[in-house]
Parts: sequence; C-alpha cells; structure tokens
Amino acid sequence: MLALATIFMFSVSVFAQDPTTPPQDHHKGGKKEFKQGERPMATPEKRSERMAKQLGLNDSQKAQVQALFEKQDAKHHEQMEKGEKMRNEMKSKFEAERKANEDELIKIIGQEKFQKLQTIRAEREQKMKERREKNENHSHENNGEIK
Repeated sequence: MLALATIFMFSVSVFAQDPTTPPQDHHKGGKKEFKQGERPMATPEKRSERMAKQLGLNDSQKAQVQALFEKQDAKHHEQMEKGEKMRNEMKSKFEAERKANEDELIKIIGQEKFQKLQTIRAEREQKMKERREKNENHSHENNGEIK
C-alpha cells in the first residue's frame, strides 16, 4: 500500500512538471513579454503540421485544418480587439462620470475643502499601498522568497 502511494505521488509530481504542456496565452494583441518558461502560441501552420504528424493527415486535410486554425485565430484576435475597445469605452465613461461627480462635489463643499479631501484620499491610498507591499514582502519571506 505504501509503495503504491509513493508511486502515485511520484507520478503526479512528474506530470506536474511536464514541459510539453503549452502555457495559456492571455495576451492583449501585439507583442507580449514572456515570463520564464512561457512560449508564444504556435502559428496555425505549425499547429496543423504537428496535427498532421500526430494523426497522419494527408495534404488536403492538413490544408483544411490550417485554414480552420487561421479562421479561429482571426476570430480570436477580432474578439480581443472588441474587448479592448469596450474596456476603453468603459474607462472613458467612468472618467467622465468621476469628473462630473467631482465638479458637483466642488460646487457643494468648495474648492478648498475638495483639495483637503484629495489630500486625505492620497494619504489613505499611500498607507494602503505600503500595507500591501508589507504584506507581499511578508508572504514572500514566509515562502522562502525574500525580496
């Protein structure tokens, strides 16, 4: 029983370190800086070539698979661009609303008190940032990764 458990644990650890498993590609279009161990997504041509070798596809099937992969990639890029455009629109809308709210608040409390509020907010944000950095450093030290 102990030997079986040991073999199971060993096989899981070996599988977890499998270098053939491709990383997921979550880039926003354009070029991406890759972290150590990451690889860019293979081109449709390379993917269809690999599939042809693995499955013994003929030239016609390989060409059709490559065309499908190219179509999928084009659709994926289009969706990524749409998402980026929507994010930018939402960001612009949020900024406009924030500015309108600030203008209304200034009318109510005046410019001087608004500036004081901005100072208080900046100080609070700085304290939160320091706390986050302290917590990050503390958690890295606990994991044996001293920054």
